[in-house]
Amino acid sequence: MNNKSFIIFTTLTGLYLSGCQHMQNAANTTMGTVSKGIQAYDGWVSKGTQRVWDEMANPKIRDKFLVLSQSPNGINQIKLNPLLVNDKFELKERNFSTIYLEKYVLQESNFDEANRRIRNGAYISEKDLAAKLFIEQALAQGHEVRMYKASVNADINQQLKQTIIEFKGAQNNFGFDPVFIEFDQTGSPVAIMTRSWQTISAIGVASRIYTNIYFGQATMRWFENNFSNRYLENTLIRTIR
Repeated sequence: MNNKSFIIFTTLTGLYLSGCQHMQNAANTTMGTVSKGIQAYDGWVSKGTQRVWDEMANPKIRDKFLVLSQSPNGINQIKLNPLLVNDKFELKERNFSTIYLEKYVLQESNFDEANRRIRNGAYISEKDLAAKLFIEQALAQGHEVRMYKASVNADINQQLKQTIIEFKGAQNNFGFDPVFIEFDQTGSPVAIMTRSWQTISAIGVASRIYTNIYFGQATMRWFENNFSNRYLENTLIRTIR
């Protein structure tokens, strides 16, 4: 190789290596930026989750049904109480003033049989774990829980948000079960627990019960303004103190 060729080769090699170094530096910078972005996003999500937890309207119900935990990378997560998880409940949705749970209950060959079994008490919601926890937290505060007939449950469910989705092949029922309402020492409503059912046709017919826990002040005012004392007295099943 003559001197001229060597100089050209050396120059090209240098440019190539320099270009590779620039590309690697750019890649490292990009990956570093992405990593910082992910960390910032994770931190933002974690702080947002903490804020939701801190600002939930009823800490007593929150602490009975939910837990605040951290993932292995340190991100805050709001999860369902492990006792409920072990009892086959799932956390369907939650926000500052409501908690929605879902539980698979039974499988039948058709809608009529599924609904018949539900009406006949194949699953007694007023004695399940969700009801037990709801009552426990109320009594611990010196409150009482009044259980009203299924007609009240239906009236409330028809007017408050549900997580059940309407679609072909599903039957929804909002009035199979009694409703629990927590009252404080002054007789003011504090929280409401309703139940809803969805039966879905797939391989056979599967039924799920939805537990809806409402505890926002606006919902309690709505309840007081729309349900008269006489109506509630006439539909009262029992008071738990």
